[in-house]
Amino acid sequence: MRRIVLIIALFAVLAPAVAAEASYHAASTGGIVSDLAITADGGYAVAGTGSGKIVCLRQDGTVPWNVSAGSPITTVAVADAAGRIAAGTSAGGVLLLDGNGNRYWTANVSGGVNGLAFTGDARLLAVAAERITLFDHRGEELWNLSTLAEVRSVAFTKDGNYIVTGSDNGAVHFIGRRGNLLWQALATDAVTAVDISRDGSVVAAGSRDRALRVYDRPGGLPWAVPTGAPILALALSGDGRIVVVGKEGGSLECYRPDEGLLWGNRTGSNVLAVDVSRRDEVVAAGTACGTVHLWSGSGDERWSFDAGAPVTAVALSERGDYLAAGAGEQAFIFRTADVPLPPVTTTPTEDATTPAPTPTTAGGAGALIGIAGVVAAVFVGRR
Repeated sequence: MRRIVLIIALFAVLAPAVAAEASYHAASTGGIVSDLAITADGGYAVAGTGSGKIVCLRQDGTVPWNVSAGSPITTVAVADAAGRIAAGTSAGGVLLLDGNGNRYWTANVSGGVNGLAFTGDARLLAVAAERITLFDHRGEELWNLSTLAEVRSVAFTKDGNYIVTGSDNGAVHFIGRRGNLLWQALATDAVTAVDISRDGSVVAAGSRDRALRVYDRPGGLPWAVPTGAPILALALSGDGRIVVVGKEGGSLECYRPDEGLLWGNRTGSNVLAVDVSRRDEVVAAGTACGTVHLWSGSGDERWSFDAGAPVTAVALSERGDYLAAGAGEQAFIFRTADVPLPPVTTTPTEDATTPAPTPTTAGGAGALIGIAGVVAAVFVGRR
């Protein structure tokens, strides 16, 4: 009887190791990741690369497809609905794909594409390049508008009624869905990033003039704050309650408009990418030194991860339960609730799957072998 109890106890202790699985997955993208986006539910991420590849990575680590655009990908976007994916190229190409990587249509704009933004129903796509251009879901150009400078960033409200853009000449434009300019504001240097709340009531703009500006829908400037360093990346929560900025020099700061700084952290190198979940539960950042950071909405760091190359893009699912990141020639998907455990890298081939991790003495087949050995020893010892 004691022998049986001992065997059961050994299985109980070692079973969690057998069941353990990686808390993140990585895929080789075949080129330096220039941008990355994730679906609202975190089901999959799409990465664009400087080699012209568009690579899909599912949360289970499989790489169901990759396609070539023929020229370097500069930006990508994933729609909240309809499973649509958009990509822009340095040559001015705009591609709309379905969830399986098949092309719906392609179009061209003047100059390289710097930003893309879908409406919530994916029926409209805004493209930032030398001009701001609006396409419908069939690829028909509805209108284009000049901001008198290169448009670096664009964001769309969920209902598609308002678009905000930021340009190299310091201009922030607030545009109606018919292309009518509703208002314009000016920074004193290039606007590097803009974002808008889901209902369009809050607009945030970061620039190289070391200032964060937050506007209301009519275009007033109710709140502005000096940041002490040029802003490289910016994200606004869906409800507009918090705005996160990543700065040159390594600082990340989280503000509540009309109130001030909520919290800040030093990362050690330029913060190249930031994101915040819709209801500001979690904040993510990627740095030039190759680190992915995850904080709670209150500023407590949950974990950090060495990605091995500059982190050029981060994207959180709507609830903040999944995080995608691009670094060097790899794309990652993390479960944010868990400290990252080692995955196995996959290659971007058709129907690629993540192979099982190499067995170790702590889990997988290694644990089963260990159990078998201990059980055998127990039987031998009892003879």
